[in-house]
Amino acid sequence: MEFFNAPIGQDFTVLITTSGGVIYMYYLDDNKLKDLKKLKYLVYYRRSSEDNEDRQTQSIPGQKLDVKEQILDRYGLNVINQGAPYEESQSGFKTGRPCFNDLMARIKNGEADGVIVWHPSRVARNYGDGGAFVQLMLENKIKIVLTCFGIFDNNPRDREYLMAEFSRATRDSDDKSVMVKTGNRTKFNTGWWSGPAKQGYLNFTDPTTKEHIIIKDKDRFLLLQNAARLILNDSYTPMQAFNKLNDEWGYRTRKTKRQGGNKMSESSFYKFIEDPFYYGLLARLEGQMIGKHEPMITKEDFDRLQVITGRRGCHVTEHEFAFKEPLRCGECGGSITCEERWQIICSVCKTKFHKGKDVTSCPECKTLIEDMAGPTTLHYIHYHCTKKANKNCSQGCISLKTLEEKIDEEIKRYDIPEKLLVWAVDYLNELNDKETEDREVVRSSVKDAYDDCVKRLDNLLKLKISPQNMDGSVISDEEYALQHQPLLAEKTRLMAKINGTDQRINKWHELSVNTFNFVCYARFWLVNGGLKQRTQILTALGSDLIIKDRNLLIDGQKYFFLIEEGKKNLQQIAERFGPTTLIDLLMQKDPPEVLRTEWLGS
Repeated sequence: MEFFNAPIGQDFTVLITTSGGVIYMYYLDDNKLKDLKKLKYLVYYRRSSEDNEDRQTQSIPGQKLDVKEQILDRYGLNVINQGAPYEESQSGFKTGRPCFNDLMARIKNGEADGVIVWHPSRVARNYGDGGAFVQLMLENKIKIVLTCFGIFDNNPRDREYLMAEFSRATRDSDDKSVMVKTGNRTKFNTGWWSGPAKQGYLNFTDPTTKEHIIIKDKDRFLLLQNAARLILNDSYTPMQAFNKLNDEWGYRTRKTKRQGGNKMSESSFYKFIEDPFYYGLLARLEGQMIGKHEPMITKEDFDRLQVITGRRGCHVTEHEFAFKEPLRCGECGGSITCEERWQIICSVCKTKFHKGKDVTSCPECKTLIEDMAGPTTLHYIHYHCTKKANKNCSQGCISLKTLEEKIDEEIKRYDIPEKLLVWAVDYLNELNDKETEDREVVRSSVKDAYDDCVKRLDNLLKLKISPQNMDGSVISDEEYALQHQPLLAEKTRLMAKINGTDQRINKWHELSVNTFNFVCYARFWLVNGGLKQRTQILTALGSDLIIKDRNLLIDGQKYFFLIEEGKKNLQQIAERFGPTTLIDLLMQKDPPEVLRTEWLGS
């Protein structure tokens, strides 16, 4: 391998250091230059913003200038594509570069036998392209490679050096890729988006924790949110909202060192509409999770946007449906599944049609969904038997709205005011304190009985092993066994009673408090809770949950029925204070003690 750093026609000496630290000396003379001029060359330039390493690499215009000054003008070589050299702005980390592939094909066809590049890393940063390039040298189709950093002749030593350059570039890319992926995965697991912030958000470093997070971009967040609202309110088509965003509201993309400050492009606007990030979802190969950033729209609004824009059919996976798992078919006992449907009423011809994945326009008048001004969208979720247990099951479906109404009606039977909950829990705590005192008395009594039993067992054992009495009497084995077994059983029973007293009292108290909390707040969480919380509310209502004849049947828990009876009694007392007085209204004031004592039974 030789370096250019001497005038033409003069011998010169160059010292270089290999990766192993060995120093070699090379010479370049007139004969070598004559050999170079006999060959035909192809010039190739490449730089990519995708490669982290290329951020420190000379730009393509800079590469051209270096190659022109140090090689082309200096040595007058036969470059067959000098007027139109290969220029590529693609990553060398991936195979499939068009210009590189064309260069390789022309060399295979014998059009050229030399290659000129700014640096060996411009040829390849992957083992596939690097190996293919060196293979052409082995086949003597590439006789020499000229770079601004040296010459690679077609000999074993230089081929090894060249392959080492490719491998080093690939290894650097691999190492940095692993580090980036590891960092991204770690950030994902903590609930934050990795990489440049999306439109409407900013990257931010928390000054306290030094954590890299995502915050709202106060200059753009509200504009994008309002643009989505224009579409959701059926007042604008997507393109009308897009034009208003750019032209009337003056939206401009965030400025960076290299770009930005421009109007949002149409493709970027539709990417914004289709990106689940904006309702809070983070998605990577590892899975999906709700991120910590502030959502711009709700999940329901996001789903409706997908339908209104006509970009794709909206699909919800099975695990995203509440209530499904604990429900069973009342006819065949089979499991329950869910089905989601979107329908659109065309704003032009008023035709109602189902919105599937491939449906982008009205089937009657052919108007594109995204061009409709204020189309009516209808969303349905139905629960029905899977018919796997019995394919002839006759049960129909029940809508999510109807099912939620049925669950709410059931909870309403036990619903109590929050003030009554506080009273009930306070009283339960008083009972628990009293039970604790009574328990200590019981424990003391049981402990005395246990100690007496142990003492009698010890005495029985001493009698069995003691020397023969003066009258010659001893306890026989049969008599010992006859007395020992009952005492041993009594000891076990008393120990279990001692250990079980605390557990029974604590379990009773915890169950009672949880029950009162449930009946007080269940209706709130049925509306505002997540999928898991809402399903747990249904499960708590009973152990046997059946859908039959479009109705919800519940095998209720006994303690809920006790609360229901207590509510009825309280309502009767409340009506004494006025014919139309309701317990809920009365509890907003300071109700008389008679309500509390009736409810709590004290």
